[in-house]
Amino acid sequence: MSPPRADPAAKMPPADRRPQQRGSAVIAAMLVVALVAATGSMLYGRMDDWIERSALLRDKAQTGELARNAVDYAGSLLAADATRGPVDSLDEEWARQLPPLRHESATLRGRISDLQGRFNLNNLRRDDGRIDDRAYAAYRRLLLSLGLAPELAETLADHLGSRPDGTRPAAAEPGQPLRTPGDLKRIVGYTPAVLARLQTHIGVLAGQQPVNVNTATPEVLAAIQPGLSLAAARVLADGRRSLPFRDSSDFRNRLADPGLPASLVPIAAGSRHFLVDIEVDREHARSRAVALLQRPLAGRQPILLWLTLL
Repeated sequence: MSPPRADPAAKMPPADRRPQQRGSAVIAAMLVVALVAATGSMLYGRMDDWIERSALLRDKAQTGELARNAVDYAGSLLAADATRGPVDSLDEEWARQLPPLRHESATLRGRISDLQGRFNLNNLRRDDGRIDDRAYAAYRRLLLSLGLAPELAETLADHLGSRPDGTRPAAAEPGQPLRTPGDLKRIVGYTPAVLARLQTHIGVLAGQQPVNVNTATPEVLAAIQPGLSLAAARVLADGRRSLPFRDSSDFRNRLADPGLPASLVPIAAGSRHFLVDIEVDREHARSRAVALLQRPLAGRQPILLWLTLL
């Protein structure tokens, strides 16, 4: 058996190993410094991200609060308008597009729309859960005037309630009123293109509500009044700019033929339900508030029915 081989390093004097040890220590120190520098850079980057995110959250909260305050201001405008009389028309202060307003570093824009100037889709549903024939006919007329399929009225009616004879389509769920226009997305045929076409002509309010003939679109006027063509409805809409309708009787008296049948849905010259749409732009954030206000008796602040912050 050959003798064990000697380890050369073991024979090396201690003084000869010191340069290698010092070199290893220097390399290790350099690695530690590089790691600390990289970690510090990463932490600073994360801190910058955190600061920026905090600023965004702060600005978003502030723009949201400004939007809520603007909704309150819109309610004050509507309350003040109610003290001037029961008629609501498009020449009044509340109906004007608000110019951009500056508040510190934020810009506010907004408008108020009369939802009773639109066709309330829940008018198709009576209190007993059955479909109202006259409102159903008015909605079909509106769809036709907008170039949409009249069958959309049938699919909506199937969602809302029972047929006039009390029956329901096979396998249909119990009828229920709409809560928001967004509910239409779940109904067959109501595609994004259809909803975009309907947007300024329809609304969703609880129960059956009268249509304000002072703010309704010509298409809605022609839909709710049998015998009134779209061309004649546009003439009426032009005339009400300078002389709003005082009441439903005044509307009928100004028809080309006062002997036309009664309107298919109730009509009025004033409103109680208004949609408020506010946008707030800030340096780092944007907020939008959409609210439905119900105006009670004259002089009282409107009731907030719902508010959505976007």
